[in-house]
Amino acid sequence: MGNELVKRELMESWKRSASFGVDKDHAEVELLSSGELKERKEQLNELFQSASRILENLALHLKNSPFMVVVSDRDGYIVSTWGDSPFTNKAKKVWLDCGANWHERVKGTNAIGTSLIEKKSICVIGDEHYVRENVFLACYASPLYSATGELIGILDVSGDARFHHPHTMGMVMAAAQACQSNLLLNSVHRELILSLKEMNHLTKGHSQPLISINEDGVIKRINQQAATLFNETPESCIGRPLTYWLDAETAATVLSIGEATSLSIKLKGDSKKVREWLVEPIRDERQRLYRMVMTSKGRSEKQSSQYLNHQNSLPSSPNIVAYCPKVQRVFQLAMNVAKTNATILISGETGTGKEVIAKEIHRQSKRKGSLVVVNCGAIPEQLLESELFGYEKGAFTGASKEGFKGKFRAANGGTLFLDEIGEMPLASQVALLRVLEEKRVTPVGSNEAIPIDVRIIAATNRDLVKEIEANRFRADLYYRLCEIEIVLPPLRKRTDLLELAQQIIRQMEKELQVENIQLTQEAKKKIFNYHWPGNIRELRQVIRQAVYHMCFVRQSVILTADDFNFSHLTPSEKENKALSIEEHEQETIAKAIEIAGGNLSKAARLLNIGRTTLYRKLNQYPHLKKVRCQANVSS
Repeated sequence: MGNELVKRELMESWKRSASFGVDKDHAEVELLSSGELKERKEQLNELFQSASRILENLALHLKNSPFMVVVSDRDGYIVSTWGDSPFTNKAKKVWLDCGANWHERVKGTNAIGTSLIEKKSICVIGDEHYVRENVFLACYASPLYSATGELIGILDVSGDARFHHPHTMGMVMAAAQACQSNLLLNSVHRELILSLKEMNHLTKGHSQPLISINEDGVIKRINQQAATLFNETPESCIGRPLTYWLDAETAATVLSIGEATSLSIKLKGDSKKVREWLVEPIRDERQRLYRMVMTSKGRSEKQSSQYLNHQNSLPSSPNIVAYCPKVQRVFQLAMNVAKTNATILISGETGTGKEVIAKEIHRQSKRKGSLVVVNCGAIPEQLLESELFGYEKGAFTGASKEGFKGKFRAANGGTLFLDEIGEMPLASQVALLRVLEEKRVTPVGSNEAIPIDVRIIAATNRDLVKEIEANRFRADLYYRLCEIEIVLPPLRKRTDLLELAQQIIRQMEKELQVENIQLTQEAKKKIFNYHWPGNIRELRQVIRQAVYHMCFVRQSVILTADDFNFSHLTPSEKENKALSIEEHEQETIAKAIEIAGGNLSKAARLLNIGRTTLYRKLNQYPHLKKVRCQANVSS
């Protein structure tokens, strides 16, 4: 049935191509000028910024192969390509290159043009192309949609038809979906930032009449004080145009604010008293108008100092310490995507808290089912599929008489956390990909496919792009899993190390029923100067061991440097620690500057050196000045 549908779509495309008057032997060439190409590519700038990593990884996977990656706009013009010769040279001969139009009306049946018209993923192989000069191509295309669901272009992989493989279509579809997920995420982030700017204006003058209007002059927010001036309720005002109270000329003045930073208007309220209002624009990062905030200029001298701080607006979680700006950004991203159904890949070194983040995403998602955790590296290869998908009774020797429903069905309605996904054998990766695409599982020993509703979160401490290059991980599975990627920083790159240590100590106080455990300055320096290869997991083990030593050996409540023992390191870890003196010095100084938020006096105290010495080190290692600038921005 599926093949018949594809053939019918291609037949319809051939009919359209004939109606367009496309010549099978001499297809037209419709090219953009360099200026027009630049303009069309800029219109997709948001896509390229949001999905650059996905597109680059896709191109990297196809490197040195007879395939190339192509992105076209919604009119069929190719705006960007990635690929290697000699195939790209052959492609250029049929104008499969930047600036050329591959709409059906120009090139006849082809993956880009037909996908644009059908608005669905499609592949066109060999002589399925309408124009004869294109029959050497195998092309796989999938639509690209904006965050608001508008068709903005096509993602295409084209190559030599002799190397056609049906799995390529799945890889392109997964990559296109990942691009859309990133666009949606960036859109949410942009809306959040702009809303924060808007609320910042509103909260700075919260005791005065305030109105927020969009670029069309429609009221989006209004406070009680402003509504009272018009003898209205806030609810009745929202959604009304400004012209309901302003004459057309004054309203036009407000809407034509242009590049101005502010303007003043006069407005009569219900009391007929004329009030002067200040209009201030809120713009996005490209200086496009988002909102205009109108504030009555009759303000009191005493104004509120309340400001919305993005870093402090994070949802609270008892399990996560996030004083470090890097971690705050990661946590905010996790909370933003929690309520979506996007598949999430969490990357990070061992012990950085991948499972903690996964649990928090599940908690915030409000999904009714359970969070089921599977360690893909801990299950023998021959048992992995039956563990994930379940099995029927008597499916194999040693199988349970009752059968087993498997982790996917156990997580139905909830979340399945696939930890150490990089350890999964290739054969199991194929089966997993099929389940993710079909949203059905077939237990071992059964022919019945069972529908499932499961949100997937995967985690790895491996570089999956390198694993793909080494043929140890499937590219199509990577794109399916990586709709959203969350990268956790290692502990040595965090600026809240001591806060994390204090949290673990507080937990130990409750466990041992000990009050007010204190860290000496020397103990803090010892924690601070260690490189923590095992990250948070190692930090927890070391601190617990130190607290036990303090309580039961020394019978004290003061943690000293002598309570901390790092002698359990393996030889390989000791080798990793053996940096040159200069490298170790630079790393230590950089960490101190980050923790001190760029304050050199504080950093010098942490390092137990003089400020003059620290300034000399900054001149000795110039990149530390950049570290200081970044720390100042983050703080």
